[in-house]
Formats: sequence, structure tokens, C-alpha cells
Amino acid sequence: MAVSYVIGLDFGSDSVRAILVDSSDGTTLAASVCDYPRWKQGLYSDASESRFRHHPSDYIEAMTQAVRKVISACDDPKRITALSVDTTGSTPCLVDDKLVPLSLKPEFKDNPDAMFVLWKDHTSEKEAKEITEKCSARTPNYAAHLGGNYSPECYWSKILHILRRSPDIRAEAWSAIELCDWIPIILTGCDDLKDVKASNCAACAKHFWGKQWGGYPPESFFNYVDPLLLPILRHQTDKKYTCDCAAGHLCPKWASSLGLSENVLVGVGNIDSHSGAVGGGVAYKTTVMNLGTSACYMSVVPSEIMGGRFVDGVFGQVDDGILKGMDGFEVGLSAFGDLFAWLKRFLGWTLRTFVSDNAEELEKQILERLTEEASELVLKEDSPIATDFFNGRRCPSPDGSLTGTLAQMRISTTPAEVFRALVEATAFATKNILDYMEAEGVPSDRLVAIGGVSQKSPFVMQMLSDVTGRVIEVSSSKHAGALGSAIHASVIAGVYKDVKSAQDKMCQPILRKYTPAAKNDIILLRYKKYLDIAHFTENN
Repeated sequence: MAVSYVIGLDFGSDSVRAILVDSSDGTTLAASVCDYPRWKQGLYSDASESRFRHHPSDYIEAMTQAVRKVISACDDPKRITALSVDTTGSTPCLVDDKLVPLSLKPEFKDNPDAMFVLWKDHTSEKEAKEITEKCSARTPNYAAHLGGNYSPECYWSKILHILRRSPDIRAEAWSAIELCDWIPIILTGCDDLKDVKASNCAACAKHFWGKQWGGYPPESFFNYVDPLLLPILRHQTDKKYTCDCAAGHLCPKWASSLGLSENVLVGVGNIDSHSGAVGGGVAYKTTVMNLGTSACYMSVVPSEIMGGRFVDGVFGQVDDGILKGMDGFEVGLSAFGDLFAWLKRFLGWTLRTFVSDNAEELEKQILERLTEEASELVLKEDSPIATDFFNGRRCPSPDGSLTGTLAQMRISTTPAEVFRALVEATAFATKNILDYMEAEGVPSDRLVAIGGVSQKSPFVMQMLSDVTGRVIEVSSSKHAGALGSAIHASVIAGVYKDVKSAQDKMCQPILRKYTPAAKNDIILLRYKKYLDIAHFTENN
């Protein structure tokens, strides 16, 4: 059989990553990462309000640049047979009746409410709490797929917030589209809702869609939440597709723009954490830890074992969402790499304010120096301690309103001690999550880490291993999310019969392992303090 190449696209919070992959063995032949230009300038977002928005033109421009770059390295572009996409989620945008984002219209081009609302945007905290309360007051609880708690990181809370606050946007909004659905929509030239092949993964994990109640909840439920949602609900496609299905072929416009054939198949979109799980080799009892700006821990359990049972307190539970025939579970931390990036920005304020020359280069060295100093610290029970809730909590019991804490601070406290406390907090949160999931019947006999932090920071990885008391393997793939998309592309191209067969050939070997150090009683004492502080934060 002729060699078949596929493209995997991974739309992250800051950039899009494209990889060209040999589907026979998963080898990455070329890779390109392109930043979102407007996002990089800091446009349309305001961290003080927890508002994070992406202009759709950022996706279009970065994707075009990234794909063209990897294609330029291809010996024979005619061998490229399929591409698939994963994106952050839930990242929705209000659109017109041709599925065009409102921010692509002149009158809304600079209006953040007309743009894609990034997953970590928490401006809809009030709406999320209201939806959670109304779900819990009714049977069935339509937030069951989300552990009983609807998050500001989810679809309907984001949409409701914008509909309430922006009457001009509301007047023009016909429907809303998830980012992982919109990218295949534009690539295939789709402009009619009836032709959209929407992601089962996103709908079940973020949108209230469930097989158990026959799709979306009834209109009466949405009317009970807020009648403003009804027009949007009526323009949703009720049929959902798994990521091993094709959404269509590249349309002539995009085939020409990218330099590809119109015969190239485009896969149904996926959420980035789920795609990373596939690229990292997720399987029953193998949990994939995606360590990026946030942390997503993905596990699967055969659906016959779960027997239709929902697990309270998870961030997402999706049947057929990660692997067919499995219940897929998403848990993790709302801030992981973002925690360390916050500290770098905080400490870099002096450089940016008073040092005009080379400030940016100096700031890049902050975390490296902190890591060196933190690794030399002697841990004491009364050392500074932190919680990780700087962007709320995902699991157990998602709550976007929780805030982070630094405790046991003294006049003598150093930046390295604060950094160590933040790293330790992410490890404590991870231990709490893994222990909780084990108790709920979602085992993790093997942990595989993917994402930038897993390959760049031995200090963080060793801390995770020491605190959890578990061996953590690190995948050698530098692009596990995009590789997951490439795996799905290889299936829709017909190279493999199913995702498991593709994983067996295309997932990359383990780069290194972290083994826990000898048991440390101080760590256990500090873990108890972490839980006590977390409990205090919840109730104050």
C-alpha cells in the first residue's frame, strides 16, 4: 500500500500546532507552531475580569501559516489523504444563519462578545452557578455528565452570559458554534446547519447533550434556565459524531489556500484534552496527564463496567467521547502551567517597568532560576504552602469561583519558596484527584504524561511522582494533541480500521520515567494542611 501522510491540527490557548505524520508508524515528518497574532498582542482579553477571547481571524491566519509550513516540507503533497482537528473547549462563538462568527462582520469586528469565548474565560461564573442550581432542582440532572456541576468553562453558561449582557449581539445571533466544530465547518465549506457533523465529544462533555435523554434536554428545561437560550437551542444539530468519522472533504477555497487536494478528508473535531489522551496512548487503567496551561487527566472505563453510572465531581464524563465503547473521564486542574506563568509575570514586573533593555529575555530566565533554587530547599512542615485554585477548581467538585491561597508566609520567604509551594500545590491537587477517582471506580494503574511541562520540567514531574507515590511515564511525543488528531485522520483515511489499531502503530515510545522517592512524612502532613486550606476556601 502506498505511504499515506496525514495532518494533525491542535488549536491551543496561545497558538495552533500542525504536524505532518507518516500514518504507518506515527513519525512526525514536519511540525509548525504559529501564534495567534491578536492574542499575542493582548487584544480583546482582560485577565482582571477573567475575560479571554479569541478573534476567529487568529485561527484562520495561524492555521494557514502552520499548514503551509508543514506542507512545504512534504516530499509529495499528493500523499496527504486526511487531516483532523482538536481545539480548546468549551470555546463557543455566536454565529449568523450561514454559521459565520459575528466578529467577522464589520459592525462587530472589535467586539469581544462577538468572538470565541476561550475555555478559561470565567466571566459567566454567575450563570454557571445558576444553571447548576436549576439542574440539581430537576430530574434528570442534566449536569450529570459534568459531575453535577456546570462550569463557567462550559458552553451554555458562556452563551447565556453574552446574550444577557449584549443586546446588540443577541439581536444578530442565530446560533452558537463550538470551535472544534467551526474549524471543520470552514475547511469543508459548510454553511448550512443540516450539513454540520458536530462533535459528540464536545456536546456530551460541555453542552448537556446525552444519549440517556435522547440528545439535548427539552425546551422546557432551557426555558426554565432562561428563555434567551431557546433561539440558540433551536438552531443546534441534534445528531453528533465521533472523531473517527469524516466531516467532509476540503472545499475548493481551502484546498487552494493550503495547497492540498480537494480529495483530502477532514475529520470531525475533537477537544484538545481528549485528542491528547489518544495521542498519549489512553486505555483502560492507563490515565494520560496532559500538562499544559491547565492540567487535564483523561481516563477511560468500558461502558459495560460503568453500567450507566455517573461519577459526581468530575469535569466531564462522555460515553464514546475518547474511545468508542468507553466512558471517557476528564478531570484535572484549571491552572497548571498558568500558575507558574503568573509567578513569572508577577516577579517580572520590575524588569518590565524599570529595565528597558533586554527585559523580555531576562524574564524568560525567571522560572529556570527559581527551579534551581527551589530544588535546593529543605522542606519543612511550616514552609510556605499554597492551593492551586488561581482559576477555580475542576475536580473534585468543579467550582470556578474558588481563588488561590498562599499561607505560612514570613518576612524571610523567598520567591523560590513560593514557586516550590505552587508546584507542590499542583501535586497535592493531582493526588487528591487520583485518589478520588480510584475510590469512584476509575482506576489508574499507569500514568503517562504529555504536554510541554512534562518534557521541560523534571522538577515539577518529580514532585508529582513524590507526592502521588506513583511512577509517571513521559511520552516522547512533543505534539501528543496533534498526534491524536493525526491518529483520527488515519482512521478516516482508511489506513486503520479503528482508533485502537492506529494507536498501536502511531503512539510514540516513553521518553523517561519518574519514580517516587522514599516516603516522606512531612509531605503527608503538608498534604493534610492543603486539604484543610482548600476546605476553608470553599466555605469562606
